[in-house]
Amino acid sequence: MFACIVGAVLVAGTILNLTTASAQKSSRSMSGAKQWLAAMDTDHDGTVSKQEFTAYMEAQFDKADADHEGTLDEKELGQLRTNLELAKKP
Repeated sequence: MFACIVGAVLVAGTILNLTTASAQKSSRSMSGAKQWLAAMDTDHDGTVSKQEFTAYMEAQFDKADADHEGTLDEKELGQLRTNLELAKKP
């Protein structure tokens, strides 16, 4: 009987942890989405048009293109990836 209770508590704890982790991840994703919206939505209509998205991505490309050759090499892409990973952290 004791083993069943302990097992049930462990299962409940695992479910609670998974649910909490999922909610935290979802919350971070939403805050990340809000940050992207704020950065891209230049006309402040609450949506990102294809033109706004493209302009934002072009600006990010230009920032990543450290040598201004119009291409991204392995080093520049590596730095871009690092910058994006840092931006994801809360």
